[in-house]
Amino acid sequence: MNENADTSSMSDHAAWFLLVARALREVGFGVVAIILPLYWHEQHISAFEIGALFTVALLGSSLISMWIGRYVDRFGRRRLLLLSSFLWLLAAPFLLITKEPFALGVIIILGSISPTGKEVGLFLGIEQAMLSRLATGHARTKTYAWFTLVGYVATAAGALIAASLGFGLGHASEISAGLFRVIILSYSAIALVQLILYSLVPQSVEQVYTPTGSEEPTRRHRPTPEVRKVVRTLTALFAVDAFGSGLIVQGLLVYWFRVKFGFDLTQIGLLFFGTNLFSALSSLVAAWVSKRFGLLNTMVFTHLPSNILLALVPFAPSGLLAAIVLLVRHMLSQMDVPTRQAYTMAIVDAEDRGYLATTTNGARSLGTGASPLIAGVFLSNVSLFAYPFVIAGGLKAAYDLIIFTIFRKVPTPYTDT
Repeated sequence: MNENADTSSMSDHAAWFLLVARALREVGFGVVAIILPLYWHEQHISAFEIGALFTVALLGSSLISMWIGRYVDRFGRRRLLLLSSFLWLLAAPFLLITKEPFALGVIIILGSISPTGKEVGLFLGIEQAMLSRLATGHARTKTYAWFTLVGYVATAAGALIAASLGFGLGHASEISAGLFRVIILSYSAIALVQLILYSLVPQSVEQVYTPTGSEEPTRRHRPTPEVRKVVRTLTALFAVDAFGSGLIVQGLLVYWFRVKFGFDLTQIGLLFFGTNLFSALSSLVAAWVSKRFGLLNTMVFTHLPSNILLALVPFAPSGLLAAIVLLVRHMLSQMDVPTRQAYTMAIVDAEDRGYLATTTNGARSLGTGASPLIAGVFLSNVSLFAYPFVIAGGLKAAYDLIIFTIFRKVPTPYTDT
Protein backbone atom coordinates (compact mmCIF):
# COMPACT_ATOMS: atom_id res chain seq x y z
CA MET A 1 0.00 0.00 0.00
CA ASN A 2 2.68 2.50 1.06
CA GLU A 3 4.89 1.58 -1.90
CA ASN A 4 1.99 2.10 -4.32
CA ALA A 5 1.11 5.40 -2.65
CA ASP A 6 4.73 6.56 -2.91
CA THR A 7 4.86 5.60 -6.59
CA SER A 8 1.59 7.44 -7.28
CA SER A 9 2.86 10.51 -5.43
CA MET A 10 6.09 10.51 -7.42
CA SER A 11 4.13 10.21 -10.67
CA ASP A 12 1.90 13.11 -9.68
CA HIS A 13 4.92 15.26 -8.83
CA ALA A 14 6.61 14.36 -12.13
CA ALA A 15 3.47 15.28 -14.09
CA TRP A 16 3.19 18.62 -12.30
CA PHE A 17 6.83 19.50 -12.93
CA LEU A 18 6.37 18.74 -16.63
CA LEU A 19 3.09 20.65 -16.72
CA VAL A 20 4.56 23.77 -15.15
CA ALA A 21 7.63 23.60 -17.39
CA ARG A 22 5.44 23.43 -20.48
CA ALA A 23 3.20 26.25 -19.29
CA LEU A 24 6.14 28.61 -18.77
CA ARG A 25 7.77 27.57 -22.03
CA GLU A 26 4.61 28.16 -24.05
CA VAL A 27 4.06 31.61 -22.53
CA GLY A 28 7.53 32.49 -23.76
CA PHE A 29 6.88 30.96 -27.18
CA GLY A 30 3.59 32.87 -27.44
CA VAL A 31 5.17 36.25 -26.70
CA VAL A 32 8.29 35.83 -28.83
CA ALA A 33 6.41 34.43 -31.87
CA ILE A 34 4.50 37.73 -32.05
CA ILE A 35 7.15 40.21 -30.95
CA LEU A 36 10.12 38.86 -32.92
CA PRO A 37 8.71 39.08 -36.49
CA LEU A 38 7.29 42.55 -35.76
CA TYR A 39 10.61 43.72 -34.32
CA TRP A 40 12.56 42.27 -37.23
CA HIS A 41 10.12 43.91 -39.66
CA GLU A 42 10.73 47.27 -37.95
CA GLN A 43 14.48 46.63 -38.22
CA HIS A 44 14.00 46.35 -42.02
CA ILE A 45 14.48 42.60 -42.23
CA SER A 46 12.45 41.48 -45.25
CA ALA A 47 9.60 38.95 -45.35
CA PHE A 48 11.86 36.61 -47.32
CA GLU A 49 14.63 36.84 -44.69
CA ILE A 50 12.15 36.31 -41.86
CA GLY A 51 10.75 33.26 -43.63
CA ALA A 52 14.28 31.96 -44.18
CA LEU A 53 15.17 32.38 -40.50
CA PHE A 54 11.99 30.57 -39.48
CA THR A 55 12.90 27.78 -41.89
CA VAL A 56 16.35 27.52 -40.30
CA ALA A 57 14.80 27.39 -36.82
CA LEU A 58 12.41 24.59 -37.70
CA LEU A 59 14.81 22.55 -39.85
CA GLY A 60 17.59 22.74 -37.30
CA SER A 61 15.28 21.76 -34.48
CA SER A 62 13.82 18.84 -36.43
CA LEU A 63 17.14 17.41 -37.60
CA ILE A 64 18.45 17.42 -34.04
CA SER A 65 15.26 15.71 -32.79
CA MET A 66 15.32 13.04 -35.49
CA TRP A 67 19.03 12.35 -35.01
CA ILE A 68 18.66 11.94 -31.26
CA GLY A 69 15.30 10.11 -31.50
CA ARG A 70 16.65 6.56 -31.59
CA TYR A 71 19.04 7.25 -28.73
CA VAL A 72 16.86 9.35 -26.42
CA ASP A 73 16.59 6.64 -23.77
CA ARG A 74 20.29 5.81 -24.05
CA PHE A 75 21.24 9.44 -23.38
CA GLY A 76 18.54 9.84 -20.73
CA ARG A 77 15.32 11.83 -20.98
CA ARG A 78 16.02 14.17 -18.06
CA ARG A 79 19.58 14.75 -19.24
CA LEU A 80 18.44 15.84 -22.71
CA LEU A 81 15.81 18.20 -21.30
CA LEU A 82 18.39 19.76 -19.00
CA LEU A 83 20.85 20.18 -21.87
CA SER A 84 18.22 21.76 -24.14
CA SER A 85 17.23 24.22 -21.39
CA PHE A 86 20.87 25.13 -20.77
CA LEU A 87 21.50 25.86 -24.47
CA TRP A 88 18.35 28.02 -24.53
CA LEU A 89 19.57 29.97 -21.49
CA LEU A 90 22.99 30.45 -23.08
CA ALA A 91 21.94 31.39 -26.63
CA ALA A 92 18.77 33.51 -26.42
CA PRO A 93 20.39 36.71 -25.03
CA PHE A 94 22.56 36.95 -28.16
CA LEU A 95 19.42 38.08 -30.05
CA LEU A 96 20.09 41.44 -28.42
CA ILE A 97 23.49 41.99 -29.96
CA THR A 98 23.36 40.82 -33.59
CA LYS A 99 21.31 41.15 -36.76
CA GLU A 100 23.71 39.08 -38.86
CA PRO A 101 21.64 36.35 -40.59
CA PHE A 102 23.99 33.41 -39.98
CA ALA A 103 24.37 34.29 -36.31
CA LEU A 104 20.61 34.70 -35.94
CA GLY A 105 20.11 31.26 -37.50
CA VAL A 106 22.39 29.62 -34.93
CA ILE A 107 20.80 31.55 -32.06
CA ILE A 108 17.22 30.66 -32.92
CA ILE A 109 18.12 26.95 -33.14
CA LEU A 110 20.05 26.75 -29.87
CA GLY A 111 17.83 29.32 -28.15
CA SER A 112 14.58 27.40 -28.80
CA ILE A 113 12.95 30.26 -30.69
CA SER A 114 9.52 29.20 -31.91
CA PRO A 115 8.27 30.85 -35.11
CA THR A 116 4.93 29.10 -34.69
CA GLY A 117 4.18 30.04 -31.10
CA LYS A 118 4.20 26.30 -30.42
CA GLU A 119 6.72 23.60 -29.60
CA VAL A 120 10.21 23.40 -31.05
CA GLY A 121 13.14 21.27 -30.01
CA LEU A 122 13.22 18.07 -27.99
CA PHE A 123 10.93 19.20 -25.19
CA LEU A 124 7.50 17.97 -26.31
CA GLY A 125 8.63 14.60 -27.69
CA ILE A 126 10.51 13.69 -24.52
CA GLU A 127 7.76 14.96 -22.22
CA GLN A 128 5.21 12.99 -24.24
CA ALA A 129 7.25 9.81 -23.72
CA MET A 130 7.63 10.60 -20.01
CA LEU A 131 3.89 11.08 -19.57
CA SER A 132 3.20 7.72 -21.25
CA ARG A 133 4.81 6.10 -18.18
CA LEU A 134 2.49 7.95 -15.82
CA ALA A 135 -0.93 6.97 -17.22
CA THR A 136 -2.60 4.25 -19.32
CA GLY A 137 -5.81 3.74 -21.32
CA HIS A 138 -8.29 6.62 -21.51
CA ALA A 139 -6.48 8.26 -18.57
CA ARG A 140 -3.51 8.71 -20.91
CA THR A 141 -5.69 10.49 -23.47
CA LYS A 142 -7.04 12.76 -20.72
CA THR A 143 -3.50 13.45 -19.52
CA TYR A 144 -2.45 14.46 -23.02
CA ALA A 145 -5.62 16.54 -23.35
CA TRP A 146 -4.80 18.50 -20.19
CA PHE A 147 -1.18 18.77 -21.26
CA THR A 148 -2.34 20.18 -24.61
CA LEU A 149 -4.84 22.51 -22.92
CA VAL A 150 -2.15 23.92 -20.64
CA GLY A 151 0.11 24.45 -23.64
CA TYR A 152 -2.48 26.39 -25.62
CA VAL A 153 -3.72 28.41 -22.63
CA ALA A 154 -0.11 29.37 -21.92
CA THR A 155 0.48 30.32 -25.57
CA ALA A 156 -2.73 32.34 -25.44
CA ALA A 157 -1.46 34.05 -22.30
CA GLY A 158 1.74 34.88 -24.16
CA ALA A 159 -0.28 36.45 -26.97
CA LEU A 160 -2.32 38.41 -24.41
CA ILE A 161 0.90 39.70 -22.86
CA ALA A 162 2.03 40.82 -26.33
CA ALA A 163 -1.33 42.56 -26.78
CA SER A 164 -0.95 44.34 -23.44
CA LEU A 165 2.46 45.56 -24.57
CA GLY A 166 0.69 46.99 -27.62
CA PHE A 167 -1.64 48.97 -25.34
CA GLY A 168 1.45 50.35 -23.61
CA LEU A 169 2.97 51.47 -26.90
CA GLY A 170 -0.14 53.40 -27.85
CA HIS A 171 0.11 55.19 -31.19
CA ALA A 172 3.88 54.71 -31.31
CA SER A 173 3.29 51.04 -32.30
CA GLU A 174 7.02 50.35 -32.81
CA ILE A 175 8.82 48.05 -30.38
CA SER A 176 11.69 49.87 -28.67
CA ALA A 177 15.11 48.36 -28.08
CA GLY A 178 14.53 48.60 -24.33
CA LEU A 179 11.25 46.68 -24.48
CA PHE A 180 12.80 44.06 -26.74
CA ARG A 181 15.65 43.63 -24.23
CA VAL A 182 13.21 43.00 -21.38
CA ILE A 183 11.30 40.44 -23.46
CA ILE A 184 14.41 38.48 -24.47
CA LEU A 185 15.89 38.46 -20.96
CA SER A 186 12.54 37.29 -19.56
CA TYR A 187 12.50 34.58 -22.21
CA SER A 188 15.96 33.47 -21.07
CA ALA A 189 14.79 33.36 -17.45
CA ILE A 190 12.18 30.74 -18.45
CA ALA A 191 15.02 28.43 -19.47
CA LEU A 192 16.56 28.82 -16.03
CA VAL A 193 13.30 27.86 -14.31
CA GLN A 194 12.99 24.86 -16.64
CA LEU A 195 16.46 23.73 -15.62
CA ILE A 196 15.34 23.70 -12.00
CA LEU A 197 12.04 21.91 -12.73
CA TYR A 198 13.63 19.19 -14.86
CA SER A 199 16.25 18.57 -12.20
CA LEU A 200 13.38 17.75 -9.80
CA VAL A 201 11.73 15.18 -12.09
CA PRO A 202 12.25 11.68 -10.61
CA GLN A 203 14.14 8.88 -12.33
CA SER A 204 10.88 6.94 -12.74
CA VAL A 205 10.24 8.81 -16.03
CA GLU A 206 13.23 7.09 -17.62
CA GLN A 207 12.60 4.00 -19.75
CA VAL A 208 14.63 0.82 -19.26
CA TYR A 209 13.98 -2.74 -20.37
CA THR A 210 15.37 -6.17 -19.62
CA PRO A 211 16.51 -8.11 -22.73
CA THR A 212 15.40 -11.71 -23.14
CA GLY A 213 17.80 -14.03 -21.31
CA SER A 214 19.19 -11.26 -19.12
CA GLU A 215 18.46 -10.13 -15.59
CA GLU A 216 20.08 -6.74 -15.99
CA PRO A 217 17.93 -3.79 -17.14
CA THR A 218 19.43 -1.57 -19.82
CA ARG A 219 18.63 1.52 -21.89
CA ARG A 220 20.17 0.04 -25.05
CA HIS A 221 16.94 -0.97 -26.76
CA ARG A 222 16.86 -1.43 -30.55
CA PRO A 223 13.48 -0.94 -32.30
CA THR A 224 12.27 -3.88 -34.39
CA PRO A 225 11.90 -3.57 -38.20
CA GLU A 226 8.11 -3.49 -37.76
CA VAL A 227 8.31 -0.57 -35.36
CA ARG A 228 10.75 1.29 -37.61
CA LYS A 229 8.32 0.82 -40.53
CA VAL A 230 5.45 2.30 -38.50
CA VAL A 231 7.64 5.22 -37.43
CA ARG A 232 8.77 5.85 -41.02
CA THR A 233 5.15 5.86 -42.23
CA LEU A 234 4.03 8.24 -39.49
CA THR A 235 7.10 10.38 -40.07
CA ALA A 236 6.26 10.83 -43.75
CA LEU A 237 2.59 11.60 -43.05
CA PHE A 238 3.30 14.01 -40.21
CA ALA A 239 5.88 15.78 -42.37
CA VAL A 240 3.24 16.41 -45.08
CA ASP A 241 0.79 17.77 -42.51
CA ALA A 242 3.49 19.90 -40.95
CA PHE A 243 4.66 21.23 -44.32
CA GLY A 244 1.18 22.62 -44.76
CA SER A 245 1.23 24.06 -41.24
CA GLY A 246 4.58 25.71 -41.96
CA LEU A 247 3.01 27.85 -44.66
CA ILE A 248 0.81 29.52 -42.05
CA VAL A 249 2.97 29.51 -38.90
CA GLN A 250 1.93 32.11 -36.36
CA GLY A 251 4.92 34.33 -37.05
CA LEU A 252 3.94 34.60 -40.72
CA LEU A 253 0.25 35.06 -39.89
CA VAL A 254 1.30 37.98 -37.69
CA TYR A 255 3.05 39.49 -40.70
CA TRP A 256 0.07 38.69 -43.01
CA PHE A 257 -2.52 40.42 -40.81
CA ARG A 258 -0.18 43.38 -40.29
CA VAL A 259 0.49 43.95 -44.01
CA LYS A 260 -2.86 42.95 -45.54
CA PHE A 261 -5.24 44.51 -42.99
CA GLY A 262 -3.02 46.86 -40.99
CA PHE A 263 -3.60 45.09 -37.66
CA ASP A 264 -1.60 46.65 -34.83
CA LEU A 265 0.20 44.79 -32.04
CA THR A 266 -2.86 44.88 -29.75
CA GLN A 267 -5.21 43.50 -32.41
CA ILE A 268 -2.73 40.79 -33.37
CA GLY A 269 -2.13 39.84 -29.75
CA LEU A 270 -5.87 39.57 -29.05
CA LEU A 271 -6.43 37.53 -32.22
CA PHE A 272 -3.83 34.95 -31.29
CA PHE A 273 -4.97 34.95 -27.69
CA GLY A 274 -8.32 33.84 -29.11
CA THR A 275 -6.94 31.20 -31.47
CA ASN A 276 -4.88 29.61 -28.73
CA LEU A 277 -7.69 29.78 -26.20
CA PHE A 278 -10.08 28.01 -28.58
CA SER A 279 -7.39 25.42 -29.33
CA ALA A 280 -6.96 24.84 -25.60
CA LEU A 281 -10.66 24.30 -24.94
CA SER A 282 -11.00 21.99 -27.93
CA SER A 283 -8.36 19.65 -26.48
CA LEU A 284 -10.67 18.76 -23.58
CA VAL A 285 -13.54 18.17 -25.98
CA ALA A 286 -11.22 15.86 -27.95
CA ALA A 287 -10.81 13.55 -24.94
CA TRP A 288 -14.59 13.26 -24.59
CA VAL A 289 -15.16 12.72 -28.32
CA SER A 290 -12.37 10.14 -28.66
CA LYS A 291 -13.85 8.02 -25.87
CA ARG A 292 -17.02 7.64 -27.96
CA PHE A 293 -15.72 7.60 -31.52
CA GLY A 294 -12.13 6.40 -31.21
CA LEU A 295 -8.76 8.11 -31.36
CA LEU A 296 -8.19 7.90 -35.12
CA ASN A 297 -11.72 8.99 -36.05
CA THR A 298 -11.41 12.02 -33.75
CA MET A 299 -8.02 12.87 -35.25
CA VAL A 300 -9.27 12.86 -38.82
CA PHE A 301 -12.87 14.04 -38.75
CA THR A 302 -12.23 17.14 -36.64
CA HIS A 303 -9.08 18.08 -38.52
CA LEU A 304 -10.55 17.81 -42.03
CA PRO A 305 -13.23 20.56 -41.78
CA SER A 306 -10.75 22.87 -40.05
CA ASN A 307 -8.49 22.66 -43.09
CA ILE A 308 -11.31 23.66 -45.41
CA LEU A 309 -11.83 26.75 -43.24
CA LEU A 310 -8.10 27.47 -43.40
CA ALA A 311 -8.21 27.64 -47.20
CA LEU A 312 -11.08 30.17 -46.98
CA VAL A 313 -9.31 32.68 -44.69
CA PRO A 314 -7.63 34.81 -47.42
CA PHE A 315 -10.91 35.21 -49.32
CA ALA A 316 -12.58 37.05 -46.45
CA PRO A 317 -13.40 40.61 -47.60
CA SER A 318 -12.29 42.27 -44.35
CA GLY A 319 -9.81 41.77 -41.53
CA LEU A 320 -12.64 41.14 -39.09
CA LEU A 321 -14.14 38.33 -41.19
CA ALA A 322 -10.69 36.81 -41.83
CA ALA A 323 -10.08 36.81 -38.07
CA ILE A 324 -13.48 35.18 -37.41
CA VAL A 325 -12.86 32.39 -39.93
CA LEU A 326 -9.43 31.77 -38.36
CA LEU A 327 -10.97 31.66 -34.87
CA VAL A 328 -13.67 29.19 -35.95
CA ARG A 329 -11.00 27.06 -37.58
CA HIS A 330 -9.12 26.87 -34.26
CA MET A 331 -12.21 25.49 -32.53
CA LEU A 332 -11.50 22.28 -34.46
CA SER A 333 -7.95 22.31 -35.76
CA GLN A 334 -6.12 21.14 -32.64
CA MET A 335 -8.51 18.44 -31.45
CA ASP A 336 -6.23 15.95 -33.19
CA VAL A 337 -3.23 16.79 -30.98
CA PRO A 338 -3.98 14.88 -27.73
CA THR A 339 -5.69 12.09 -29.68
CA ARG A 340 -2.70 11.79 -32.02
CA GLN A 341 -0.33 11.62 -29.06
CA ALA A 342 -2.42 8.96 -27.32
CA TYR A 343 -2.89 7.00 -30.55
CA THR A 344 0.82 6.86 -31.41
CA MET A 345 1.67 5.75 -27.87
CA ALA A 346 -0.93 2.96 -28.14
CA ILE A 347 0.46 1.34 -31.30
CA VAL A 348 4.00 0.70 -29.96
CA ASP A 349 5.35 -0.84 -26.78
CA ALA A 350 6.74 1.27 -23.94
CA GLU A 351 10.39 0.77 -24.96
CA ASP A 352 9.75 2.36 -28.38
CA ARG A 353 7.80 5.42 -27.28
CA GLY A 354 10.75 7.73 -26.75
CA TYR A 355 12.02 6.85 -30.23
CA LEU A 356 8.60 7.29 -31.83
CA ALA A 357 7.73 10.53 -30.03
CA THR A 358 11.00 12.36 -30.65
CA THR A 359 11.28 11.13 -34.25
CA THR A 360 7.72 12.01 -35.27
CA ASN A 361 7.84 15.36 -33.49
CA GLY A 362 11.13 16.01 -35.24
CA ALA A 363 9.48 15.08 -38.54
CA ARG A 364 6.76 17.62 -37.89
CA SER A 365 9.38 20.33 -37.39
CA LEU A 366 11.22 19.08 -40.49
CA GLY A 367 8.04 19.27 -42.56
CA THR A 368 7.23 22.69 -41.17
CA GLY A 369 10.79 23.88 -41.66
CA ALA A 370 10.92 24.12 -45.44
CA SER A 371 7.64 25.94 -45.92
CA PRO A 372 8.09 29.34 -44.18
CA LEU A 373 10.72 30.16 -46.79
CA ILE A 374 8.18 29.41 -49.54
CA ALA A 375 5.51 31.35 -47.69
CA GLY A 376 7.95 34.25 -47.39
CA VAL A 377 8.22 34.31 -51.20
CA PHE A 378 4.40 34.39 -51.52
CA LEU A 379 4.10 37.12 -48.88
CA SER A 380 6.65 39.25 -50.72
CA ASN A 381 4.01 39.72 -53.46
CA VAL A 382 0.56 40.99 -52.45
CA SER A 383 -1.07 39.25 -55.43
CA LEU A 384 0.09 35.88 -54.02
CA PHE A 385 -1.13 36.43 -50.44
CA ALA A 386 -3.81 33.71 -50.70
CA TYR A 387 -1.46 30.94 -51.81
CA PRO A 388 -0.07 29.87 -48.41
CA PHE A 389 -3.60 29.31 -47.04
CA VAL A 390 -4.94 27.42 -50.04
CA ILE A 391 -1.90 25.16 -50.39
CA ALA A 392 -1.76 24.52 -46.63
CA GLY A 393 -5.46 23.63 -46.45
CA GLY A 394 -5.17 21.24 -49.41
CA LEU A 395 -2.07 19.44 -48.13
CA LYS A 396 -3.44 19.04 -44.62
CA ALA A 397 -6.76 17.71 -45.92
CA ALA A 398 -4.87 15.16 -48.05
CA TYR A 399 -2.94 14.09 -44.94
CA ASP A 400 -6.20 13.47 -43.08
CA LEU A 401 -7.57 11.20 -45.80
CA ILE A 402 -4.31 9.28 -46.27
CA ILE A 403 -3.66 8.59 -42.58
CA PHE A 404 -7.23 7.38 -42.15
CA THR A 405 -6.92 5.06 -45.14
CA ILE A 406 -3.62 3.54 -43.95
CA PHE A 407 -4.28 3.25 -40.22
CA ARG A 408 -8.03 2.66 -39.90
CA LYS A 409 -7.49 -1.10 -39.45
CA VAL A 410 -4.26 -0.91 -37.44
CA PRO A 411 -4.81 -2.23 -33.89
CA THR A 412 -3.82 -0.35 -30.73
CA PRO A 413 -2.57 -3.21 -28.52
CA TYR A 414 -0.67 -1.05 -26.03
CA THR A 415 -3.50 1.25 -24.95
CA ASP A 416 -3.38 -0.03 -21.36
CA THR A 417 0.39 -0.31 -20.93
